[in-house]
Amino acid sequence: MNRLANYVIDFQDNAGRLKRVRRKGWIRAGVKKPESVADHSYACAIMAMIVGDLCGLDGERLIRMALLHDLPESVTGDLTPRQKQKLGVKVKTLEKRAATATLVSLPSGLRRKYLSLMNEYWKQRSRESRVLRDIDRIEMSLQALRYSREGHSARSMIEFLESAEKGLATDVGKTLFEALRSGK
Repeated sequence: MNRLANYVIDFQDNAGRLKRVRRKGWIRAGVKKPESVADHSYACAIMAMIVGDLCGLDGERLIRMALLHDLPESVTGDLTPRQKQKLGVKVKTLEKRAATATLVSLPSGLRRKYLSLMNEYWKQRSRESRVLRDIDRIEMSLQALRYSREGHSARSMIEFLESAEKGLATDVGKTLFEALRSGK
């Protein structure tokens, strides 16, 4: 039982760091107390649950991917698209090393399982991974709309919406974005 407790506590300690990592894009847009990466990951997992159930996807895999997709940021921090672009190919290596570092305390079988899900997401190998990428963008769009309603510059929030819309790859994502746009 001690090993179980150690695995859980050590992993949660690593993952829990996401609560303190603020999303840099919102800071850049002038939000004084933006959501954390953990807030965003939770919102993505909730959305993944309902989308998975409504669209007949593998909901468990989708939720697990959603919970893991930003875990490397507990080591790297929240990298903006510009920072990632500057790093170029190195960003993939950095993310993989960070992912491995966050999972290091887990038994090797579990570590492989979680890394496999992260790789599936990064490489966009499945319908679930592609839908999750769109969910990630839709959740950002929802947050931009929330910040706009709270009085933050609507103009600065528009760039988040435009960025999200450009990257949508699935019918699910496009349908959700269209509903956002029309206010439904």
